[in-house]
Amino acid sequence: MKIPKLFHPILGVLTGTILFLAGIAVLSAVFVGAYKAVQYAKPFVTDVITNILNHLSQWLPL
Repeated sequence: MKIPKLFHPILGVLTGTILFLAGIAVLSAVFVGAYKAVQYAKPFVTDVITNILNHLSQWLPL
């Protein structure tokens, strides 16, 4: 079945809009996942940095 030439621009805009919205959804999911990963890792990273600083302050006379 052939699509009339009248609908070609409309279908192009519709396809572009759908792809644009899908891209926004994917990027939003990636950013939310990254934010949750940072929030999860924050206590562990601060604990490691605190331990390193404590060991350095004990080993090096300041």
